[in-house]
Amino acid sequence: MKSFTIKSVLTGAVLLTATWLHAGDKDKNPPAKIDTKVVDSGSFGIFVGGKRIGTETFKIEQRPDFHVATAEIKIDDGTIKAVQTAEMQVTPKGDLHSYVWRASVPAKEESSVEPNDQLLIEHIVPADTKKIDIPHVLPLSTVILDDNFFFQREILLWRYLAQGCVPKDDRRVCGTSYFVALIPRQHISVNATMAVVGIDKLSIKGTMRDLTKVALKVGDPQQLIVMNSDKEAPGQWYLWVDDQYKVVKITVPGADIEVIRD
Repeated sequence: MKSFTIKSVLTGAVLLTATWLHAGDKDKNPPAKIDTKVVDSGSFGIFVGGKRIGTETFKIEQRPDFHVATAEIKIDDGTIKAVQTAEMQVTPKGDLHSYVWRASVPAKEESSVEPNDQLLIEHIVPADTKKIDIPHVLPLSTVILDDNFFFQREILLWRYLAQGCVPKDDRRVCGTSYFVALIPRQHISVNATMAVVGIDKLSIKGTMRDLTKVALKVGDPQQLIVMNSDKEAPGQWYLWVDDQYKVVKITVPGADIEVIRD
């Protein structure tokens, strides 16, 4: 199994990511209410063929009742313009509370996912057509990995750190973890695996940095609908993570896509 070093001053970062997912594990002794806390916020630049075509602005918050992650993505590659938003709410146990996706450009569309007993129900409102409901026989712990939104990969990374890595001396030893994921924009579920690859030295904004490389693989190809038209990207993603467990860079091999934190 792979391992990577954790400095003692960063222990809180690991605990925070685990808390974001598991703050409510002990139902008999619920934690005292806390104020809203921003776990991460910022923006990712989206590059295709070395050209910046868009920006994703996001915020991930920890709240007493459930945790909220929101994002807006704006795409303009010279021929296609798109504006989309997403909001994901997760219970303190890590179960999905709700997910809403909206597009305002080039057309108004909306879809949402919510639990119903032991199912996830997807509500789709396409442009100029009637609402459609699609049931998914999936557990409430299903991970959302929607097209185009990259903050969701960071949230999956945190779940991986909390569930797939164990502390050992001054390191965390990480194996391969398996997740069930839903891609709402494609209306399909996939198996996702995540594993630490190793440490890479990368130049980020002109500065050489040591970053942990993590591989994310999904069971079926994902289609980046806006960013590369109808070309399907492989089911392999690579994430580079800093020592605060925040994603700095993402690539999609074979698709010439790079995502870099601003």
